Amino acid sequence: GKKVNKAPKIQRLATPLTLQKKLTRIAEKKKRITKAKAEAEYQKLLAMRLKEQRERGCESLAKRRSKLSAASKPSVVA
Repeated sequence: GKKVNKAPKIQRLATPLTLQKKLTRIAEKKKRITKAKAEAEYQKLLAMRLKEQRERGCESLAKRRSKLSAASKPSVVA
């Protein structure tokens, strides 16, 4: 009769190449996660600095406006 050759299914073989690909995939995933965390942290820092800058700008604008209004008002000298 016909000889039957039993072999494990290819997708179940843990060859060095498949293991290497798996490790590479895991490493890439970790790298992406750390990069995303760093990016989020940087965006948070940028937002904080922008907020501080806006506040400083508003303060200086208020000072300028108060100076202008004080200068435009006629001072009453008794």
